[in-house]
Amino acid sequence: MKALVTGKNSQNIKPLLKSLGIEVVSYNPEVIISYGGDGTLLYSERTYPGIPKLPIRNSLICKKCPRHDETLLLQKLLKSKLKLKEYKKLETTFFYKTFYALNDFVIRNKHPIHTIRFKIPPSDKLILGDGIVISTSFGSTGYFKSITRQTFDKGFGVAFNNTIEKIGPLLLKDRNQVVFKLVRGQATLSFDNNPDIFNIDEGSELIFQLSDKIAKIYETDSLRCPDCIVRRDV
Repeated sequence: MKALVTGKNSQNIKPLLKSLGIEVVSYNPEVIISYGGDGTLLYSERTYPGIPKLPIRNSLICKKCPRHDETLLLQKLLKSKLKLKEYKKLETTFFYKTFYALNDFVIRNKHPIHTIRFKIPPSDKLILGDGIVISTSFGSTGYFKSITRQTFDKGFGVAFNNTIEKIGPLLLKDRNQVVFKLVRGQATLSFDNNPDIFNIDEGSELIFQLSDKIAKIYETDSLRCPDCIVRRDV
């Protein structure tokens, strides 16, 4: 098996991979070993979209439970005993370019001291607040959950961030679309942990929907296991 390893401490796991007979490569991998946390996994998918990924917590920042020991996970991978799950991504087209998100798209006020005014057609209701989070089911355990205190496992969702009037989340089906129209104010668009952030002009409309692009990930619970203790002092 040929594996490419990502993560700032990826060199720490390469000797183990080689000892198990896994060839470490820099191109044309069969699998990506995402060695880190959620951010490393998002970076890995953005850089190497569509290639199967095995997320493994960096042992320097996490005391792992026996089920998620690095050697055990890799041995299961070699024996085809890990379930490969597929996750639909979100997409939107902005400035004639289509962007894809495994976790979420975030639209928010550019300046924290000013709210933005926006609409979610077909409703003509004007909404005042900091913005919205459009999340996949995969990403619903992140920013979406911190706003709504809930998650979901099908379709996609929209959370309303710090709006003047309390608004519950929208839970949408696979074939639905959601439109965001910026009526007044300055806003930005960001997605996943991409460092690129885009300005949205007043009057702009952005359409979000689930894409036919998918991410293939082994054992995602290795990043969210309640028995694996993440160190907070690093």
